[in-house]
Amino acid sequence: MIYHRPHAVHARLRSRSRSGLSSSRGDTAKPTAALKDPSGNVRLILNLPSGDAPTDTCEAEVCTALVRLLDDAEVSIDFAVYGMRNQSTIFTALQRAKARGVDIRGVVDRDAEGNNYYSSTETFVAALGTVHDDHTADIARAKEKAKATTSYEPKCPRPEGFLGPVQCLAYDLGDNCLMAAHASRETLDGADAIMHNKFFVVDNRFVWTGSTNISDSGTGGYNANLVTVIDSRKIAKAYLDEMDQMFVKGRYHRAKKSNGTLRVALGNADVELLFSPQDTPIRERVRPILKAAKESVDVAVFFLTHKHIAADLIKLHQKGVKVRVIIDATAAKNGYTKHELLRAAGIPVKVEDWGGKMHMKSAIIDGKILVTGSMNWTTAGDDDNDENVVILHSAELGEQYAAYFEEIWGRIDDRWLVGAPDPESKDSGTACSDGVDNDFDHQDDLADPGCGDSPPQLPALPPYRLIPKQQITCEW
Repeated sequence: MIYHRPHAVHARLRSRSRSGLSSSRGDTAKPTAALKDPSGNVRLILNLPSGDAPTDTCEAEVCTALVRLLDDAEVSIDFAVYGMRNQSTIFTALQRAKARGVDIRGVVDRDAEGNNYYSSTETFVAALGTVHDDHTADIARAKEKAKATTSYEPKCPRPEGFLGPVQCLAYDLGDNCLMAAHASRETLDGADAIMHNKFFVVDNRFVWTGSTNISDSGTGGYNANLVTVIDSRKIAKAYLDEMDQMFVKGRYHRAKKSNGTLRVALGNADVELLFSPQDTPIRERVRPILKAAKESVDVAVFFLTHKHIAADLIKLHQKGVKVRVIIDATAAKNGYTKHELLRAAGIPVKVEDWGGKMHMKSAIIDGKILVTGSMNWTTAGDDDNDENVVILHSAELGEQYAAYFEEIWGRIDDRWLVGAPDPESKDSGTACSDGVDNDFDHQDDLADPGCGDSPPQLPALPPYRLIPKQQITCEW
């Protein structure tokens, strides 16, 4: 059994320090667990995209597992979630817990104007009362941005028609150099960082976390998502320390302090835990783990715009490691997406073609190391946003994830190894009838031109060039 309710109710512990933890940087891909919790364990829940539309239901296991924890709560519930939309079962479970005297604390995201992306968040906050947010931090960040006078001149020419900050990219493919300049079509002010976590801690022991938002498309089951349910007081304490930084001390984004990578050996997995941005998970753990791969890397992520991860995957492919990638159709329209460059280097990349999102932020390395969490594989995810990354070392859980990846990979038509479907079109499953603005252009279903009889072509991405190495140096 995964859940074991203790006979005695333990007092709430909110120590601000973690003793016995390694805070080393740049260590090897295989960690040595600093703490042991042999009675603890991890349950991995993988959600296949399901249904014809997002719904206010709680039938997917990513939801039912959470509601079970909330209904069993005796002492405390702590949560940090991006927001909430149309999830009445979870909402009422929290209200029931509050009514029976469970201590509840929460954190949600707000932008500099005080808004939250999800439509039910205000009702959610008003009903629970003890919910804080990063609004003040984002106001301060916006003011700092407005005062900034530095300008950045890219080393490479700006791609025509793209207005955002320029990424200059050069990848050595052996005989050729792969050269590109990436930028967004719109200007980006960079003012907002987001509180993008999705975690609950129950009774200082149970942790529910992953890529799944509390929404009709997330916990409602419409998107491809992942959840880990962890039974461990040692890991739960680390999440409570993170909550204290945000809820008690008002520290968000770059103001948070790092306690270093937490490593705990549980009964069925060795677990590593890092938080963004203070632990810089991509730099400190994700990239070292990827670079140490010997046989295979399968990646399933919403956004993959991180130029150094792209470089790592290309180098692995050149060394003979089998690399495959799945990304979301909306992300494939982003001016910084790296999927076309990965394909140019010979890596098979599929773009999902169902109605919901490929919303996971995950990878399996050599069949036994699983990267999970809330963090998209972007610079903002590593450097700015509030996120958590869980790395599981377990052949058993790796086998479970690998089987899931194979099923997802097989579901996507092989035609999308080239190009990408319009996320709001007949090429994307139920996207033209699901009531959702899948491509974020303020039009949905039949009102979107992509769902018409003569859909427009997708806007072109920034171009790339393959240049023989004897003609150029592979750098800008």
